[in-house]
Amino acid sequence: MKPLKILLTNEQGCFHAGIIALAKELALRHQVCIVAPLQSKEGMGHALTTCHPLRVEQFFIMSKVKLYGVNGTPCDCVNLAIDKLLKSKPDLIISGIDNKTNRGETIYSSGVVSAAIAGTIQGVKSIAVSGSVENTKDEKSYATIARILSKELGNLYAHITQDATLNINFPPKFMSKKILCTHLTTNIVDNQYVEEVNPFAKTFYWQKTTSCNYSLKCLEQMGDIYWIKKNYITVTPLKYDLTNKKAFNALEKSGIGL
Repeated sequence: MKPLKILLTNEQGCFHAGIIALAKELALRHQVCIVAPLQSKEGMGHALTTCHPLRVEQFFIMSKVKLYGVNGTPCDCVNLAIDKLLKSKPDLIISGIDNKTNRGETIYSSGVVSAAIAGTIQGVKSIAVSGSVENTKDEKSYATIARILSKELGNLYAHITQDATLNINFPPKFMSKKILCTHLTTNIVDNQYVEEVNPFAKTFYWQKTTSCNYSLKCLEQMGDIYWIKKNYITVTPLKYDLTNKKAFNALEKSGIGL
């Protein structure tokens, strides 16, 4: 494939080992620019910054890769890059590599997946990449994921439709030949909070790490979670049009509206 102009972003921050490893691998063949949060913005989903101005800092730590840090969210980074920081629209946006898988309903709070969807909304082919790695701060932990993605990039790029975002997950133990296109698993998220009282008798709450229900009913859906547990690399095409067509048709038939 011809060299692409690729924008990289994430939710862990512009110096995170995952995005640096991916940038180094892709820069061997493509023109790469990183625009990512200055600090971790995990769980921000599609949030945008409206209450204070965005500031950008450029860092010179890689010879072939431009790196910008933004004091905003992952979606801020994508929108700002396309509108102000890049000379032209990128051919491709890749968000990641996240250090945990984003599957099932967890995609809605994921800044990594949301940033990729923001790219799709802007008319740019976009991919979210996540993987379960042991040492999240070591570039070497992401190197194999980066190499496989680079190898498969031509085929993936050629088959991304205009309204689709690809969500790719790498399990802890994977083989490059075990790649499967699958769907999201539903009804898995169980949000729980811990209640505590401070020395001034004020009650406050901490959210636990989002727990997921891996019940038999969940696995019977044979969606992304099922195949990740089978050590498959999963690819799930996502769409940003959340219209429920079945409910829409039912409402139309009911006579609601003018």
